[in-house]
Amino acid sequence: MLQVTQDSIVSIRKFVTKRWPKKRVSGQDDLNPQYENCFIMISTLVDEHIAHYEYSNGKLEFHLEDNYYANAFNYGFYKYLRDNADTSNGDYRWHNWWGMRQGRLTYEHCIEDLLDLVDALTQMISYIDGLVNDYLRIVGQPSNNNIKEALVESQPDDVSNHLLICKNKQLPNPDKMEVCKLTPQVMCIKDLPFCHFEIPDYQRPYKWNSKHVNQLINDLIAFQEKKEYRLGTLVLHGNKIVDGQQRIVTLSLLFFVLYENFIANSSQDIPYNDFLQKIKLYWQRTTFKSPISIAHVRENLTCIRERKTDLDKKLLTFLMENCQFVVVRLPKISEAFQFFDSQNARGKDLDPHDLLKAFHLREIFELNNRDKQNITYWQDEDSKTLIGLFLSMYRVNRWSKSYSGNRFTKDDIGVFKGISLKAKKFPFYLQHIICHYFVNDYVENKTRMIDENYMEYPFQLDQICVNGSRFFDMIRYYSSVYKQVRKSDTYEVISSHKHSAYKVISFLNTYPNRNRQGDKYTRELFDCMLLYYIDRFGFEEIDKIVWKFFKEVYSIRIEQHTVKLSTIDNYAMDGRMFKTIRDAHSPFDIINIPTYQLQKIADNVDESKDELLKLYKQ
Repeated sequence: MLQVTQDSIVSIRKFVTKRWPKKRVSGQDDLNPQYENCFIMISTLVDEHIAHYEYSNGKLEFHLEDNYYANAFNYGFYKYLRDNADTSNGDYRWHNWWGMRQGRLTYEHCIEDLLDLVDALTQMISYIDGLVNDYLRIVGQPSNNNIKEALVESQPDDVSNHLLICKNKQLPNPDKMEVCKLTPQVMCIKDLPFCHFEIPDYQRPYKWNSKHVNQLINDLIAFQEKKEYRLGTLVLHGNKIVDGQQRIVTLSLLFFVLYENFIANSSQDIPYNDFLQKIKLYWQRTTFKSPISIAHVRENLTCIRERKTDLDKKLLTFLMENCQFVVVRLPKISEAFQFFDSQNARGKDLDPHDLLKAFHLREIFELNNRDKQNITYWQDEDSKTLIGLFLSMYRVNRWSKSYSGNRFTKDDIGVFKGISLKAKKFPFYLQHIICHYFVNDYVENKTRMIDENYMEYPFQLDQICVNGSRFFDMIRYYSSVYKQVRKSDTYEVISSHKHSAYKVISFLNTYPNRNRQGDKYTRELFDCMLLYYIDRFGFEEIDKIVWKFFKEVYSIRIEQHTVKLSTIDNYAMDGRMFKTIRDAHSPFDIINIPTYQLQKIADNVDESKDELLKLYKQ
């Protein structure tokens, strides 16, 4: 276990100050009798008395220090963190702290030395600060004002005032919409009874932000030529929304701005005026108690207004006539929750690559033979293989830009959503559209029936992709390249000397310790680096490149006592090699940089027996 000393406090202060210049580090070692425990404390983006990071007794924790109900900011902030901090992978766990059942978030691994603490801090701060920043972006920093009055109100005035909605008006009772049995049906939006919908108190806060809203608008614009467009499932118990709140609230804001445009232009007749009355009545009935919900409503309303030039009568007609929900009405609240749980059961969510498959299939207006072959190829692939492929492609894309590529989740699928051929053509991606159509013309030319030539689209992992058919081409192409990168047979014919690619890859595929977790992480980094190089330069000078990458990457395994996911992520973001590959104009721009020289050997590496070290020293 790492002991807190003046030296360790100074070392962590230097590391934190260099990585996060605005953070403050304080600590107490065992020489100070005022404190019962020794600790190192690191600030967050809010005051230390509200929350901070703290290391003590071998554990790194994130502490919520203030009273949960002290003010509206604390209540909203603490609740947001508890609702959004992901503890499913076992790395983190909430514990009791100062009477709060979830008052401290603990990194569930013992910190043995300074390197462990640096890795753990990097992982926790990168993750938690992201959540804190998201919250502050929508709510703002706490102040001495009466935050509760400023944030917790019955409804954002922006919505009610502009549509001339009177909140104090006596409202007719809503239709309870009760049913005797489960009743599923597909309904167009124009037929949805918005005026009767209610959001029950047990619902979580409204959490969609501007990113989700912009994606929804972009999708609607991209697919507005379709005869039918399914927006998802809406689960109702009576008139209460059990599942579908995020989309219903967002759509109500979207309709608000659409009608706002028509009302502002008094020369136009207001289309679907009956539906406008439903939206008005919906906002009369709808109240939000959570400051998070109120802040997101305001943020998204502003976001939609900024897109008002995209919101025309054509889009309104598409929404009303062509967009649909699968509406499931259930007679008992217990059945509603059971249905909701079955739809959202842990482990049953679609993988990110499955979400991308659905998105890009919608971008294909008519399937051709190549599309059918690509989709069959996808379906025949093992899901585990696809997960590994997408993770590697995602990491190369992120690391080439010096961004974190720890994990690929459904929140990251935007990396693989690119150019829609039916959308506006911006100058910066015209080259990709030109390539797309040129390759299509070449491949489909009847001359190919004679010369049997084939041209692959010039994919690049650090570039934007073309949506639809070309995306499936890309996955088939990189699936093949990814498998070649890892197989020693790929290099057997082209390798030429003792420090050959074939020798290195064969060793990495067979050495005894290759299945240790740290060795797996190191291999993932090595494979991504090699994949990025081959993506740019093919197999030119591959012997020299593989040996250089091996020396560079596996020094991490030899020099460090433990290698964690955050270790390789930090190296890829801050190290030299991904930047060098990105900026290189030829293989020799990489070959000519000095080969890494081993600085030390970790105490858990047996110099006389370690096969990896023996190869490294050759």
